[in-house]
This record gives sequence, C-alpha cells and structure tokens, in this order.
Amino acid sequence: MKRALFLVFLLTALGAKSQGKEDAFASRRTLLMNSLDTTCIFAMKAAESVVEDYNPYQQDGDFLYLTGIEEPGCMLIMIPGGIMLGGSRKSCLFFFPAGPEDKKITPTPGDTIFSTSDFDRMLKSAVKGKKTLYYTPVSPVTHDWINGKVYMAEREMKKEFVKENPGMTLKPGGMKIAPLRQMKSEDEIRSTEKAIEITRKGLLDAYTACKPGMKEYELQALIEYEAIKNGSRGMAFFSIIGSGENSLEPHYYRNDRTMEAGDLVVMDVGARYEGYCADITRTIPVSGKFTEQQAILYQAVLDQQKKLISMIKPGMTISKVENTAFKLTQDAGYGNYYLHSVSHPVGLNVHDPFVLDTLKPGMILTIEPGIYIPVNDTVQPEGRRGYGIRIEDDVLVTKDGCVVLSASVPKEIAEIEKLMKSRDQKRSSN
Repeated sequence: MKRALFLVFLLTALGAKSQGKEDAFASRRTLLMNSLDTTCIFAMKAAESVVEDYNPYQQDGDFLYLTGIEEPGCMLIMIPGGIMLGGSRKSCLFFFPAGPEDKKITPTPGDTIFSTSDFDRMLKSAVKGKKTLYYTPVSPVTHDWINGKVYMAEREMKKEFVKENPGMTLKPGGMKIAPLRQMKSEDEIRSTEKAIEITRKGLLDAYTACKPGMKEYELQALIEYEAIKNGSRGMAFFSIIGSGENSLEPHYYRNDRTMEAGDLVVMDVGARYEGYCADITRTIPVSGKFTEQQAILYQAVLDQQKKLISMIKPGMTISKVENTAFKLTQDAGYGNYYLHSVSHPVGLNVHDPFVLDTLKPGMILTIEPGIYIPVNDTVQPEGRRGYGIRIEDDVLVTKDGCVVLSASVPKEIAEIEKLMKSRDQKRSSN
C-alpha cells in the first residue's frame, strides 16, 4: 500500500510540470516498471490494423499512453531490472515492422529497437526465470456462426504459453496501467481542453442551424466538420443525434430522422485531439424554445447535474456520486426514468479505465444525468412524455475542488433560447 501511494504521489509530481512528449512517455514507462518487481515482465502490442480501408486506425489506449506510437504492427517488451544485451542492460525493447533503421521513437538509454521479426526470440529470452507475464489484450473472441462455435483466442493463448513456460502466471496488463492513466498531466489536460473547444465550436454551429425539417445527420455533419477543420483526426465515438422519440435511446446511432417542430434533440458528441477525447451532451429544442413542460423536465436534469458537480473534489468517491444521482432522481419523482450511470473517466478512451473510486487531483470525468420518459407512460404529464433529456460535461478534479472544462458550451435554458433566437433573427433579416 505504501508503495502504491508513493507511485500516485510521484505521478502527480511528474504531471505538475509540462515535459517533452518523449520524456513524458519514458516517465510513464518508468513508473509502470517501478510498480513491478524483477520477477515480472510486461509485453504489449499495438492495436490491430483495420481490414476495411474506410475505417480509421485507432491505437490501443494503453499502448499509446506508454509509447506515443500511433502506427499499427508495433510491439514492446518492458523488463524490470533489465536484460543484458550487447554488454549493457536494457529495460525496454521496441519492435517495429520496418526495422531498427526506421525509428518511430527517440529511445532513452534503457531502450533498444528491433524488427518485429525478432519479437518471438526476444520474448522467449526475456521470460526466462520470470514468474509473471503482464500482457495487453490479444485478438477478441471469434464467432464461427456457420458451425455455431466460439473460438476464445485469449484462452488458447494462455494455455499454449503456460505449456511452454511451466509455472508462469499471465495477468492482464491494463490493471497496472489504469491507475496511472486516471491522473492526467498538464499536457494531457491541454489536449483534452483542445478536444472540448473543437467540440464546442461544432455544437454552437448546431445550435444556430437546428430547425424543423432538418435531418439529424445534418447536425452531425456540422459538428464533425468543425472537429476535422480544427485539427481533430476524428470523433472520440460515433456521434449521437437523437430527436423526438430517438432521444429516449442513450446510444442511438441511426441519425436519420427528420426533426419536427416541438421536438427536443439530444446531441452526445466529442472530438478527439492528440488522442484525447471530449464527451459532451446537450439537449436543445428544435423549434428554438422549450415548451413549459419540456422546460420543467430540463431544469430538473440541470439542477441535478449542478448538485453532482458541486460534489466533485479530492476524497469524494464516484460511488457516492452515483448513489446521490439516483437518490436525487428519485426525490424529484423521476426514479423510474433513470437509465444509466452518471459518470465515467475520460481520456485516451471516451470511457477511460476506472480502478480508483476515490477522486484525486488530475482526474477527468463526466457528469451526465438524464431522464427518459417513454411515450406510453401514464404517470408524468403528457407534455413530458416521449422524449429524453441528458446534459453532460467534462470535469477536472483539482486540489481544491473541480473545474468544468466544458462550461463554455451553453446549457442554461435562457442561453440556449437566446442563441437559437438570434438564429431566427438572422434568417428573417436575410
């Protein structure tokens, strides 16, 4: 326990100053190896290259966090205590498809670069005398739907490895990396802020363009255009633009409905910048003004969100935030319309690893309460039926409390209606 606390303190200290990118990645690898003893070894592989050329490549979050390498086909072996190579001790072995002559990383003194053709040989050498191999995910389960069989690649990998290396234990490496990833450095926070700013621009365009008769995907196009135009290499997740009854689906994906007067539209979107994700949700009236009943329900969600955000500070637990969210929803009379949790960490993945329940400075998490009242509900007034409302912000835990990083994206009823009214005024003047 003392060692773990020391590592958390050391990580926070390292994050307090902005480092060169290569130095930052090297520091993270050092922190990880310091959390292991010399009986362990850590092997990693970059995410598989996509088969379809229309899908963008997305690096594995853990691999990107420790190396900064965005290309597929690369591998890494980390050896606490090092291994003797050519008369010197090396702790990190990098493997690139193009070979050592085409370096994608500036190695530190403890690093050596090889071709991927050397990986099997080096791994067999490195595991000698070790007790534990930590690894990052292997290929997922393959479903042979013709013959009705499931092939579990990870299970077969473990069986084969233990057969070749009796007495060794295999453990998922993510469990060791996750605590490090939860606290963000200044550079990581800046990248997240940029992703949020890019997302904000797109959402404001959507606010001022939204009108009855538009397709949901037209709002999606506006938001994603701003992301790409401002340096994002893509969205952090598939944009959710759900209007009318579609707003009742938290993970709606079709985005093809024609929006109608009187609808609300939920926009759950986030750009990715330098690998880091934004995750923001706003709900706006398609016609530019909330109805009286819509405003009542919207304000209930917003009031709940504000109370939950006020709880965010070091020492608070995410579990308590979740429990409070459910109680607030029940107390407001909407307990039967609570569909999902209200928080998750965000970082290199839109749902970043979550292992530390207690909040610490440097963590970034979402606060996203929602109320979803089905069309056939018989309890709520008719004007509150048939739509959902969700409001989501990205929140940074500070040493004294928290900062809402996405606060510049309007969410007050008056702010939203004012923006949308200015849209109508511009149209009438034209």
